[in-house]
Amino acid sequence: MQDSHHKIVISLIIAFTLLQLVILAVFGYTPYPDSDGYILIAEDCVKNHSWYPVATKLNDYYFLWNIGAINAVILSLKVFNSITPLLVIYCLMKGVTAALIYQIAEKITNKKTAFITLLLYILYPANYGEGTSVLSELPFMFFCILGIWLCITKKMLITGGMSIAVANWFRPMGIVFLLAILIYLFFIKKKTLRPLVGYIAMILLIGSMSYLRTGLFLYQAKTGWMALIQYSSHHNKASMAVHDRADWNVSQKDDAWRTIFFQWLKEHPKEYISQMPTKIIDTFVSDNVNMCTFIPDKAEKEYMYEDVSMSTLIHSFSHYSTIQWLTIWNLLFYYALLLTALNSLYYFKRETFILPISIIALGTIILLIAGHGEARFHIPFMPFIILLSSITITQKLCKE
Repeated sequence: MQDSHHKIVISLIIAFTLLQLVILAVFGYTPYPDSDGYILIAEDCVKNHSWYPVATKLNDYYFLWNIGAINAVILSLKVFNSITPLLVIYCLMKGVTAALIYQIAEKITNKKTAFITLLLYILYPANYGEGTSVLSELPFMFFCILGIWLCITKKMLITGGMSIAVANWFRPMGIVFLLAILIYLFFIKKKTLRPLVGYIAMILLIGSMSYLRTGLFLYQAKTGWMALIQYSSHHNKASMAVHDRADWNVSQKDDAWRTIFFQWLKEHPKEYISQMPTKIIDTFVSDNVNMCTFIPDKAEKEYMYEDVSMSTLIHSFSHYSTIQWLTIWNLLFYYALLLTALNSLYYFKRETFILPISIIALGTIILLIAGHGEARFHIPFMPFIILLSSITITQKLCKE
């Protein structure tokens, strides 16, 4: 029976991975604005025979984008003169992520819950198509979940922390997963800081390599302060004040964004707090982003998200295209996951719940305090929302 279960799990993961590759082959590259931006920057770096950021252009950058994500594109362009091999790797990463999530779920819950987690993960429409762009979420999730898997299933705590630091190089939210794994280890009576040691060691390595090349200790994106001030009432004026300073490098501009933000916060604390409910709504209201993969003429659209946006779906009610019906089904699936995940709290068990709840809660708090709201931002939380949803389903099945 155990061998049969194992074979089914492996078959599901292989099928899920192959479907990622089929979707890439059939639907091709998805031109998200950020993804296109990464490619443009990477092409410029290749022309300058440099990695990102280019040392001679530090004063030209208004901000520093996701370093790891752009350097992955550079590597693909340098070796293959194409981003396709990178997209194939991302599809494979998505498949491996499913396997890691299954094993993490099995470790902190049980076989039945782990199997339901895997089923939901591979049935969820939004989990298809991520590998058709070079956005940072997919590699970020892969390295974070790999880090958690190394920590809790292989007891490789330092290596796990290092993996989370690599994830942070792709997208600066690694601290959420690092804190979550430290909280989890503390609550299961393993009071250790070894993941933190690994995290710091990798940060020092990444930052030192950057310092030797550019003269600046850069280990993650520098967009946070700029993004925060963009949502203030006088962001245009502030933007021009920073953009016009050609004598400042990218770190000095980031320092300026921080100063401007705290000055604005001091003068507008109520406005800052009043933005928080909107951030929550904008982050969790939908999960339609990956549906753009399946839009037939996506490369020609001026605003690619329009067909699958919430406003379009509301105004086009019942008169939907095939892609819009798929988006509606995905939304219903997403809302069902959220509701069943919330319901799982009824069955609270500390060792089972502490990891997924820490990730979701800490991630949401950081977005409220130091971020803004976008549907893409909750994507790294989805494996753990699915895990919580699976706990509810398992409990319901056990009662019957």
